[in-house]
Amino acid sequence: MITQKCRAKYSLLALIILVLSIAVLAIGCGKKEAAKEVKAVAGEEKKESGHGEEHEKEEPDVVTLSPEKQQSSGIEIRQVALENIAVPLSATAAIEINMDRAAKISPRVTGKIVKIIASQGDRVKAGQALAYLDSVELDQTWSDYIKAQGKVELARKNFQREEILFEKKISPEKDVLKAKQELGEAEADINLAKERFRLFGVDVTEFGAASGNGNHPLIPVASPVSGVVIEKAVTQGEMVNSEKALFTVADLSQLWVVIDVYEKDITRLKLGTGVKVSVTAFPDRTFRGKISYIGDVVDEKTRTEKARVTIDNSSGLLKPGMFATVLAETTDSSAQRLIAVPEEASFVDGTRRYVFIQTAQDKFKMREIETGRTLGSWLEVKSGLKEGEPVAVKGVFILKSELKKGELEGDAH
Repeated sequence: MITQKCRAKYSLLALIILVLSIAVLAIGCGKKEAAKEVKAVAGEEKKESGHGEEHEKEEPDVVTLSPEKQQSSGIEIRQVALENIAVPLSATAAIEINMDRAAKISPRVTGKIVKIIASQGDRVKAGQALAYLDSVELDQTWSDYIKAQGKVELARKNFQREEILFEKKISPEKDVLKAKQELGEAEADINLAKERFRLFGVDVTEFGAASGNGNHPLIPVASPVSGVVIEKAVTQGEMVNSEKALFTVADLSQLWVVIDVYEKDITRLKLGTGVKVSVTAFPDRTFRGKISYIGDVVDEKTRTEKARVTIDNSSGLLKPGMFATVLAETTDSSAQRLIAVPEEASFVDGTRRYVFIQTAQDKFKMREIETGRTLGSWLEVKSGLKEGEPVAVKGVFILKSELKKGELEGDAH
């Protein structure tokens, strides 16, 4: 039998074990609660942190811009709609010299080229001599001029002498009248020689009184227009006549763009119609002009008619002989209803073209589109846009800049 003393010991031992068990449980529960609190705090921080990252990390190709910033940046939105646009007339063309500002220069008489002043590519002014020639006709005219000068001097002195004699009543009046007639005939001869020099293009008065030493003036071959010597077809010492063009001078600040218009499209063109001209040498440049002439005859072989555009070339980029493509604006029954956007609404990135679609009041998403024809100041959109979608038509450069800036900031983080 267990004694009273033993029972007391067992009771004390049980009490100690119970107290220790309660303490262990309390510590464990405290740790669990602490762990829960730590997990809860960590969860909250993670949640907050995750929310911040989600806020900072925008959807790709999206620009966020407040309505106030949109207004100050000049951004305008337009609903995509079917536009009633006249389809421009596209045609091939060739750039040519403006013949209203060009000249083929020939000598006025048959003669020998004794001096050449101008070379191909030189810029010359109207009236400037390009070459000089001598001729038999010039020699004869100069000889006649010398004789006429002598006769005039002699006749004038004789007339003066007869007047004095008549006043002194030494000679009769008929001698005075005869001397006056001879002076008139001599003056007529010298005026005739001056006129012949004028027809040669020589101002003989610049040479003063003829001395009879044989140093007569030469006949200048002068340019009637200002421009560039684009052709030179003469050499020193060559015998030439009025049938041969020695030089071609053209003012290249204005050129002609000659268009081949098919018979079916003739009625679509009118004088004054605006035209865009493109050349392969400058694919990023567009030159503008207006229809200045429409032909009256259709070529029987090609079934085309010639139309002409006068175009400014003060930049000197265009050259006669270049091939070109033209887009002529039309406002006739060729108009079509199609989805189109203004040229300034789109931009090129790499080899693709994009627009910005407004997806929310303060958000714009970049979207790729496929374009077709250039229709004046509009671009035909084959795919990528639907009717009713809001697209940015102005301020696209600002949106593109904001997008690039966001990409750079994202790369930095």
